Amino acid sequence: MLVLGFAGSPRRGGNSETLLDEALAGAKEAGAAVEKVMLSELDFTPCISCGACEESGDCVFDDDMQALYDKIGAADALIFASPIYFYAVSAWAKGAIDRGQALWARKYVLKDERYTAKKNGYFIGVGATKGAKLFDGAELTVKYYYDAAGFDLAGSLLVRGMDEKGVVKDSPEYLHQARALGAQAAKK
Repeated sequence: MLVLGFAGSPRRGGNSETLLDEALAGAKEAGAAVEKVMLSELDFTPCISCGACEESGDCVFDDDMQALYDKIGAADALIFASPIYFYAVSAWAKGAIDRGQALWARKYVLKDERYTAKKNGYFIGVGATKGAKLFDGAELTVKYYYDAAGFDLAGSLLVRGMDEKGVVKDSPEYLHQARALGAQAAKK
């Protein structure tokens, strides 16, 4: 069992990464192998909507996303964590999501079994404001990304009112919820 975690924040040690680390620790405690990917440390080009991936499932850009596609295909569960910027996921997260067009092609055009399986995906979102619709756009984006990649959005941990770096460490209830989410992700 492999639980893959994507950290969508460019800020190391921030609130969304802290909760992702807790979730991955929970998955590991439940017996899963875990791997964390810092999206901001990858070298990749945004999708240019050329359509080439619809023929082969491969993107025309030979960059760090190629290895990430394979990791996504091998993962049994995926946890995507991102801070919320203007009611959406971060630019790093969105760039990786947009490059998921190749995953869509692998699933819907090429019928690649690694991406047609319905595996569980989870979303961790952390926002500074407390708006009622703060996570609506981000959750929809992640939900449809997961669909393209062969996952179902099985659960979310959404935290409002957290802005300062690391302040979530002072909220044991969110740390506990993140660990529980990770343990849930480790179940087949």
